[in-house]
Amino acid sequence: MARFTSALMLIAALALPAAAIVTHWKPEPESGVKLYEHPQGSTFVTPCPVESMTAPDSCAAYFGDKPDADHCPQITCPKALGVTMKLTCSGGCCPTCWAPDHVIAMDRHTAEDTGLTVDPAPGAPPTCKGVKCFKPTCGAGFQEGFVQGDCCYSCVAR
Repeated sequence: MARFTSALMLIAALALPAAAIVTHWKPEPESGVKLYEHPQGSTFVTPCPVESMTAPDSCAAYFGDKPDADHCPQITCPKALGVTMKLTCSGGCCPTCWAPDHVIAMDRHTAEDTGLTVDPAPGAPPTCKGVKCFKPTCGAGFQEGFVQGDCCYSCVAR
């Protein structure tokens, strides 16, 4: 019992104080990320609004004849590094847990140039601005090529 009590005291001492949990943040308006709103009076996770989906036709095909309860995962967002993540819609069919970089620090290795990335394909759509691509290594019967609508080169049949 003494070991259990000591372990609990250690956990309590190491735990972040409640005041350190960041819960009050919103996505920047220009980010394209919108906070998800549960149906009124419910915690049921439904699909994102159609106007926020990048490919609503694909989402409709994905949902198909599934019952409403099977459209999206019934998730709740965790706390990470003392920050409460929130359900957001940012182009996908279903909400995802997210927090902005200024709320949860993210090391994106922006200062490190490893030489492993290449520029996006010249025919890439404008939405690909800022992407990092890798040079594809293609197997037999395939060669590097561009697929309309993609950001990066990929392997296509010869």
